[in-house]
Amino acid sequence: MALTVSPVNAEPDTRAEPPRGRNPLPAPPQIRDLDFLLGSHTCDYTPPPGGKPAVLKLNTKRALGGHYLYTDATLEPGGVVGRSSFGWNPVDRTFITQYHDNWGSSGNYTSPGWKDGHLIFKGPLTQVINPNASGETTGVKLDLRDDYQVLGPGHFKDTTSFTFPDGSTLQGSYDCRRQ
Repeated sequence: MALTVSPVNAEPDTRAEPPRGRNPLPAPPQIRDLDFLLGSHTCDYTPPPGGKPAVLKLNTKRALGGHYLYTDATLEPGGVVGRSSFGWNPVDRTFITQYHDNWGSSGNYTSPGWKDGHLIFKGPLTQVINPNASGETTGVKLDLRDDYQVLGPGHFKDTTSFTFPDGSTLQGSYDCRRQ
């Protein structure tokens, strides 16, 4: 009987991991400025005029040795499930965020950091309008602005503005409380 090695019983590839028990580089101290996002939050969404209220559930954890935060989010009604990763770009000295969701929307945003009680992320968002299982659908490229404010322990607000290609802007807000 011949013994073969398959991916199932092969040794794991650990080349991308630091040696066990040692992180070669500690997380940047700036990442602590995002600690208000950690934990599970329920957010009441106040939409732009003509929109419908919704509830956003967030669960944010540290990842990659504390270098990043990952947020898993669910928006109801609508069944939108998304993930954001937050980090610190040490070269440009800015916070960074990447967003993706199960509709196919995606975005990349940056922030210079806290100023006068506001942490403002800005960047492009490709928003899917009609999700479609074919892998092709309609959407719009927007400029997104997220303005975070900490209102108290376990309580923050995110005022979100969407600017469309014609220059018009819609604004809504999330009032988030830690559970």
